[in-house]
Amino acid sequence: MRILLANDDGIDAPGLAVLETAARLVSDDLWIVAPDRKRSASSHSITLHEPYSVTKVGERRYRCDGTPVDGVIAAMAWLLKDEQRPHLVLSGINDGLNVAEDVAYSGTLAIAREATFWNVPAIALSQAKGGEPFSPMAVDWLGQAIRGLWEHRSDWCLDGHWLSLNLPPKVPAPIRHATIGRDKIARDVDVLRQSDQTVHLRVRNGRSHQPSADDETALIAAGCCTLVRLNWPEVRPLPAGLTIGTGPRQW
Repeated sequence: MRILLANDDGIDAPGLAVLETAARLVSDDLWIVAPDRKRSASSHSITLHEPYSVTKVGERRYRCDGTPVDGVIAAMAWLLKDEQRPHLVLSGINDGLNVAEDVAYSGTLAIAREATFWNVPAIALSQAKGGEPFSPMAVDWLGQAIRGLWEHRSDWCLDGHWLSLNLPPKVPAPIRHATIGRDKIARDVDVLRQSDQTVHLRVRNGRSHQPSADDETALIAAGCCTLVRLNWPEVRPLPAGLTIGTGPRQW
């Protein structure tokens, strides 16, 4: 079983090291392609109009100077091309939760989404900030959780679907299915300076921390891990009778 590891916090991030140790309990055929520096909130950005580089820094270990998703593309289209492609992609462990609207902003989740574009199962892992260092027992627990999700992939690995696993500060912890809540980051900005024509802004980090019952944020605050299945190709029908035009009740 071949596993590709990637992240958006950089190749030297502690979370990636923990995930690598846990993944080695599942398979010894591990490959790592990760950014050369922190690339948080990169979403699904890819580099199209200029080259980027991938550098071998160890056995089956590569550093990419592009976006997190650039690394996945490099792995799928070059490093592990065709029959060599991984059986599973693991993304993370992100330094901070990925909940609610983070589904759109997060580079960690974009890595998993990109894997599904190549028909490869993927799991994105994130942990609340301020987490305790992973003990050997916690690493073993995480490895068993990954193995269990892989062995039951027929239950969740549909076309275009991937998993998001959020960890509380302390693990092991019970894993619960959750609903996506609303806890948006970047709700406010600070004005740093301005002139007649230009305003310099800085986005405030942080959240409102106002969960709804049984959503991800509430369950994580209660000490649980949350597991959510996400998908990108879902198309919902428009309301019956909707027309596009210029008349009354039309677009």
